[in-house]
Amino acid sequence: MKKNLLLLLMILVTLLTLAGFLVSLHAFRAQEEAMDSMMRSYVMDLADTFTGGTMGRGMSQRNRSLGQMRFRMLSMDPALKSGEAGGVLLIGTDGRILAGSQGSEKLLFLREKAVLSDEPLKIQDEQGNDYYVVLKELPDGNFILAAVSRTVLLAPLIGIWKFWIITAMSTSAAIFVGMILLWRYLAVPLRRLSEKIRGMRWGKDHPPALYSGPLYELESLSGAIGTLAEEAFSKEELKKRYVTDLVKAEEDTRKHLARELHDGPLQSSVAAIKRIQLAREVLPPGAEEALRHIDTAEDVVQTSAKEIRDYCDELSPSWIRLGLASAMQENADRLSRAYEGLVIDVAVDEVLDSLPEEHSLALIRIFQEAVSNGARHGKARFIQVSLRKEEDMVHFSLRDDGAGFDAKNLSGTDYEVLRTTGHRGLANMNERARLLGGTMMLDSSPGAGCRIDILFPSASGTEGPDQNG
Repeated sequence: MKKNLLLLLMILVTLLTLAGFLVSLHAFRAQEEAMDSMMRSYVMDLADTFTGGTMGRGMSQRNRSLGQMRFRMLSMDPALKSGEAGGVLLIGTDGRILAGSQGSEKLLFLREKAVLSDEPLKIQDEQGNDYYVVLKELPDGNFILAAVSRTVLLAPLIGIWKFWIITAMSTSAAIFVGMILLWRYLAVPLRRLSEKIRGMRWGKDHPPALYSGPLYELESLSGAIGTLAEEAFSKEELKKRYVTDLVKAEEDTRKHLARELHDGPLQSSVAAIKRIQLAREVLPPGAEEALRHIDTAEDVVQTSAKEIRDYCDELSPSWIRLGLASAMQENADRLSRAYEGLVIDVAVDEVLDSLPEEHSLALIRIFQEAVSNGARHGKARFIQVSLRKEEDMVHFSLRDDGAGFDAKNLSGTDYEVLRTTGHRGLANMNERARLLGGTMMLDSSPGAGCRIDILFPSASGTEGPDQNG
């Protein structure tokens, strides 16, 4: 309802305005018909009045005086004092005016256009004045011509009425046009603006041009939103560089530690093994007890050396150069041995071996973190991992059968809250996903396991963890 409220309000106002326009138009037509009917009735009354009182030839002087008196009474009608307004003419058979109301001789021109009829005829003169004319024949052969001018008689009333009607219709038309302009320049741009804002990837893309129309208010609003979006983008870029530096520092520390372990404890352990082996060779015959202790010491040092090598491989992996598919399988085997009883199924498109080394390492670090979380916290016994190319994107998906957790309120920066509460795993994975230029989606609920999906561009230009650093 809220989505279409503005549209509904504009449609309602438009319909009411259109209704007002149609009502005004109907009132105008009804008034025209009423005035036309009034003029017809008026001229018919004039004609009937004198037709009934004027006699033919041979009538008495008394009756003739009565007809003349009626003409004089008509001349006293203020509305007909001017011939242009109307009047009555008694016209003889030879066309001469026998009698008439004041100024009615001006109406003689109507005789040429008038026809004998019981109904008024509407005639327009050269100036555009409308006359309603009735021509009737008297018993003595003479004619009565009655005419009234609607234009002159009703000029003030028509002017006021037309002004009111035209004002009402113009107002309705203006409101209707205003609604169209509001829809064109306000409602439609607002909808487009909201769609653009909804489609913006805040912090990931430079803000697009939101509005370029004539309204200052919308231009100001789009400018403010664009400023906020640009600030969000700059903030995200700054954070990305900060995280990149953190990840780079972490990988550098791992390499440094691996190098120190390799050059220090590991070499010392190898040297100790050699010394133990030399000691075994110089033992005198019969020193069975000493030989047993030497064998035990060698086993302990060998185990320590193997663990140190494993740590070195973990900190500065040599398997990363094998390609993504082999590296993922190598780590799956290592993690399955580390978490006894855990089964990890890995499926990787071989075409992804061409990914940059830093991208492959970021994906494997995410994989290691997710498996560790699932096994330690969720007690998962089976984990399925897939990495596949989808057009110009790479889709990483991992799901486990662990205990799961309530993740419906977790997304985006909410992972950072987990970091501050001691749960660094999800935050670390999210950081690496963002460094790949992708997004991480989490789906989990208590008792239903956990699923992690990461989608990022296969030709991402974003910086990943530096392996040469």
